[in-house]
Amino acid sequence: MKVFIINLEQCTDRLEQQTLQFQKLDLTFNRLAAVTVNEFSKETYERLAFQGQRPMKQSELACFLSHKKAWQTVLDLKEPCLILEDDAVLVKDLKEILNDIKRLENTDFVNLEVHGRKKSVAKEPRYTVATDYNLFNLYQDRSGTGGYVLFPTGAKKLLDCAEQTHPKLADEFIYGCYTLNAYQIEPAALLQSDKADMYGVDVSVMHESVIGLIKNNHSHAPQNSLMSKFKYKKNRIEQQILLGIHYLKGMFRYNRREIQVDKQRFKLD
Repeated sequence: MKVFIINLEQCTDRLEQQTLQFQKLDLTFNRLAAVTVNEFSKETYERLAFQGQRPMKQSELACFLSHKKAWQTVLDLKEPCLILEDDAVLVKDLKEILNDIKRLENTDFVNLEVHGRKKSVAKEPRYTVATDYNLFNLYQDRSGTGGYVLFPTGAKKLLDCAEQTHPKLADEFIYGCYTLNAYQIEPAALLQSDKADMYGVDVSVMHESVIGLIKNNHSHAPQNSLMSKFKYKKNRIEQQILLGIHYLKGMFRYNRREIQVDKQRFKLD
C-alpha cells in the first residue's frame, strides 16, 4: 500500500523523523506537499472560509485543502492509500495492518488514530487484521486526522461532499461525511505526537499541530459584523442539531467509548 505524508516544505525535521520511523517499520513513503496559505488568493479564502460555524483561519483552510489534495491522489491512483500527517507516531505492526486492510471489501475509510475523545463504534468488530487488531464500524467521531487508510470509493465520497458543501476543519469535514463506510481500528495504531504523553507513549520530539506552524496573513482577517456573527451562531445551532439527531439514531446500536491504546505496540526499538 502506498503511503503519503502531508508535509510543509519548511518542516524538514518532521520529515527526517518520519524517515527514521519508516526505516524501523521497513516501509517507504511519499511526501505530499502540504497546501500553503500562499496558494490561494484573498478572494478564494473569503469565498471558502466564511460559510461554517465560525471563520476558518487561513491555516485551517490550507490543512483542509491539503487533505483534499490527498483524496484526489487516492482517486487518481485507484488504490487504497495511507494518508498521514507528519507528526504521526506509529505502531510496530503497521506493515501487517496495511497488508490486511488493503484486501478488505466494501470499505471506504479506516481510522488508525485515537485523539483523546470518545468515539461511537459498533458493539462488535467486523474484521480482524494483523492477528489481533479489530476493526469496528465507526459511527461518530469528532477529532483527529493524523492517519487513515482511504479507498478510492471513500475518496470519491469525500470529494463529492466537498462539491456539495463548504470547507470545514479537516476532521469535522471527514467525520461529517456520513456516506463513508468507515471503520475504527482497536487498539489504536497511530497517535499524533502531541497526544502521546496522554497515553504514556514516549516520543523523541513532541510536535505541535501543524496548523499552529502556518502563519496567517492578517490582511485577510475576517470582519466580524453583527450579521456575520448571527450567521455563525445560526450555523452552530444547526450543526449541533444535526449531530444530535445523528447520535440519537445510533445510540442503541453503537457504543460511545474510549478506544484502547497499547503503549507497548509503539516501541519500535
